[in-house]
Amino acid sequence: MIKKRSWLWLGLGLVLTYFPAFAYHPLSTDDPGTTEFRHFELEWGNDFTFPESELKDISGYVQIKAGLAKNLEFDFVQAFTYWRDESELSCSGWQDAAVALKYRFYGDGDGPFNFAVSAIFNLPSGENKKGLSEGDDIIPTLYLIGTAGAERIRLLMNFGASFYPSSSDQDPIYLYGLALEYAIKDNLALVGEIYGHSDFAKDNPNDCLEGLVGAVYSARDWLTLSGGIGLGLDEDAPDYRFRFASLIGW
Repeated sequence: MIKKRSWLWLGLGLVLTYFPAFAYHPLSTDDPGTTEFRHFELEWGNDFTFPESELKDISGYVQIKAGLAKNLEFDFVQAFTYWRDESELSCSGWQDAAVALKYRFYGDGDGPFNFAVSAIFNLPSGENKKGLSEGDDIIPTLYLIGTAGAERIRLLMNFGASFYPSSSDQDPIYLYGLALEYAIKDNLALVGEIYGHSDFAKDNPNDCLEGLVGAVYSARDWLTLSGGIGLGLDEDAPDYRFRFASLIGW
């Protein structure tokens, strides 16, 4: 039998694989910015996860972002596992895909305050027999995203909830994030965050809290590189996480 914490970590690995794909990489906290109308972005991200100070998971995703209209973005992400080894389960393969819409309803992206809403739908397309899928349901997640600050310092704030339609014993999972961005140069920024989720259950709560520091570097007008190091802040979070991604736009 796989230990309870192993199952919690496997589920957490799935959640944190596709949610960062919709975030401001390398953070799990999103930015209210949207892809420009009639423009596209392609992002490839990877995670190396150390649940108990030992490498147990190498996963990644490919995401396409499209500007459908002014301040409106459509996203599609396919997550996958290169390698996973946890207790008696060792596997690789396709995880769930997900789609999302994000709309910035306040701010121009450059001013001191910006706000957006996002709806993410996790699709039950992963290899369930390998433990690489959340199940048989489409799982919706709703987010409120905001930023405060301008020039070189910005504060990013997220709050959201995931809902499990057919599971009567599964409470909504609430997700939250608080991040800080400091632009050292026009093409280089340092970022840090505290990010977590909880169902706020009194018995056997499903909680997780992580911290992360990283950097975002605009190597070209069309190429952005990012990376970060995450640290678990409670017993159910991975001890360490190394994350990197590249993004091209056109």
